[in-house]
Amino acid sequence: MSFSRSRSLVTTSLAAVFLAIAPASAMAQETTDFSRYEAFDEDSNIRIDYTAFDDILGGLVFEVGRSDRMPGRGGAAVRTGTRINLANTSRYRYEANRIVLHALNDEQRDVISAYRQELESLPAAVDLSRLSSNEQLAYWLNLHNLVVIDELAREYPISNLNRWRIDGVPYADAKIINVNGQRLSLNDIRFNIVGANWDDSRVMYGFFSGAVGGPTLQGEAFTGARVWSELNANAREFVNSLRGVEDARFGFRISPMFEEWRDIYFADWPQDLRLHLNAFAETQAGQTIGAGSEPNFLRYDWSVADLTNGVGQCGGAGTFNVQSSSNEMGLTGQRPCGTLPAHAQEFVGVVFERRLEFLRSGRMGSVTIRDIETDDEGERPGRRVDLNGEEIDDEPSR
Repeated sequence: MSFSRSRSLVTTSLAAVFLAIAPASAMAQETTDFSRYEAFDEDSNIRIDYTAFDDILGGLVFEVGRSDRMPGRGGAAVRTGTRINLANTSRYRYEANRIVLHALNDEQRDVISAYRQELESLPAAVDLSRLSSNEQLAYWLNLHNLVVIDELAREYPISNLNRWRIDGVPYADAKIINVNGQRLSLNDIRFNIVGANWDDSRVMYGFFSGAVGGPTLQGEAFTGARVWSELNANAREFVNSLRGVEDARFGFRISPMFEEWRDIYFADWPQDLRLHLNAFAETQAGQTIGAGSEPNFLRYDWSVADLTNGVGQCGGAGTFNVQSSSNEMGLTGQRPCGTLPAHAQEFVGVVFERRLEFLRSGRMGSVTIRDIETDDEGERPGRRVDLNGEEIDDEPSR
C-alpha cells in the first residue's frame, strides 16, 4: 500500500490557490454559525483537485462490489482449536467496501492526518461561498469521510463503532473538526450543513460512517464534476443491498439510516421514502419494496468496515500483532502483514467467488431499467440511463 501527498488542492482557470493555516486566535472559537455555509456561486470557475485524496483512497479501499442479496451464509471462520469467532457474523458481513486499516504504518497515518488538516484549512484560503453548489457538496462529503478515516486510523484496532466515544462523546457528535476556526462534528456536516442546504435525498449516500451498515466508500474522491453520478452509484449499491432494503413477513424492512433523514427528506412518510427507493431499486429489491404497510427497521451493522474486523494491526518490521487477549484466542506470535488472519481470508475468498459468479452469469456491469410509481400529479416515467448505468439529464436541486 502506498499513497503520497504531493499535489495542490485548489486550482482555478487563472492560477493556483495556496492554502493557509487559520491563525491561532481563530482556532479558539467554539461558536457554531452554520449560516456562513449557505451561500454559493454557480458561475464560479474554482475547481478543487482531490487527486491526493484519490491516492489515499486508492491505497486504502478494498472493493467488495455490489451485493448479491444473499445473507451471510454459514459460520464465519473460527480459529482452529477455539470457539472464538473473530469475524463479523451479521447477515450483511459480505457487503460494503472495506478500508485496509490493519496495514497502515505511522508514516501513512501521518499523511492522512496532514491531508485532513489541509482540507480543514481550505476555507481559510478560499471562501466556500465562492464555490458552486456541486464543488461545495464534494468538499463536505470528502472532508467528512476523510475525518472518519483519520479518526479510525488513529483509534484502530476498534471493532464496534456504536460504542466508540471521543472524550466521552459519541464519535459522530464530537466537535473534532476545525473548519477555519469553527468546531464542527460529523453530524453537523451531515445534517446542519449538507442536509440543510441541499434539497436532494441522494446526499445521504455520500457519508461514510466507518461501519458496514452505512453507505459504501468508493476508491476515489467526490468531485464537483461527478458528485451526482457518484452519489447515484452509491445509492444503487445501498438500496439493492440487504443492509439497505430487505424482505419482511409483512411488508419490508429498511436501514435505520433512512429514519435519520426522515424529517429532512421524507416528510410524507412512507410514500416519499417508497418513491425514493423505487428510483434506485432493481428487480429483486423493487419487488421487496412494493406498496405494503409502513416499513420496519433492520439492525444497523456497527462493525468496523475493515478487513480484519478490528482485531489487530501491523507493527514493527512488517509484522501482524494481535492485541488484547491474544493468548486466549490462540493467536500468539507474529503474522506478516501480507498474510491475513483466517476470518479475513474467508471474507476475501467470498468476495472473489461472488465476482466470478457475477461474471459467469453476465451480471457484471449490467444495467437494469425499471418504471417507478406514478404520483397523483401524473405519470412519472422510468429512469433514462447510459451504458454505465448513470442517469441522463439528472439535474440536482439545492
